[in-house]
Amino acid sequence: MPFIIGGALLVGAYGAHQGGKAAERGAEIQSQSDLAGVEETRRQFDITQEQFKPFREAGVSALGQQQALLGLSGQEAQQQAFAGIQESPAQQFLRGRAERGLIRNQAAIGGLGGGNIRTALQQQGVDFAQQDISNQFNRLATLTGGGQAATSTVGQLGGKAAQSIAAGLSSSGAAQASGILGAQQAQGQFLGQIGRGLAGGAVGANTAGVGFGRGFGVGLLG
Repeated sequence: MPFIIGGALLVGAYGAHQGGKAAERGAEIQSQSDLAGVEETRRQFDITQEQFKPFREAGVSALGQQQALLGLSGQEAQQQAFAGIQESPAQQFLRGRAERGLIRNQAAIGGLGGGNIRTALQQQGVDFAQQDISNQFNRLATLTGGGQAATSTVGQLGGKAAQSIAAGLSSSGAAQASGILGAQQAQGQFLGQIGRGLAGGAVGANTAGVGFGRGFGVGLLG
């Protein structure tokens, strides 16, 4: 009987050992799954940043041009911004069309010979420039607003991605810790079972020895 008990304990010890290995492997799989989720979150956020990049860059560029028009980037930058608008193809087209219309109108009434036509042309050019500067500023404001919205969206998505990554890393760490603890507990059970099995075997051997001695002595006495 003691040998049977010792054998059962050894079987239990082997089961505890296998259970520890299973716990460690399960924790490893869970940790790998969590880390894969972290990497996928990072990959998706990188893709999102690239998708929003053109809008953010356009907004930053538009903001710089607005600052130049307002003189916030210095007088030289402001003059260059004004000159760029005045000499743009669109401005030249508008001025040319308006000048031709004004000249035709003055020719019809016989007013081409005086200085009024030159004054009218100059004033017309100034009016067109001022109007185009205002229109350009408003167009840039649209781009600036779009860039700001894109940046805000990326920031919000980045915050969510950071939370998801932190949760994944925390879960991975918890899984690894759980696997280590589970393996240690199983190892302790394994060693304990072996110890009890050996102790049971020793007791069985002693008991068998005592029984054999008693039987042998009785035989001799008889």
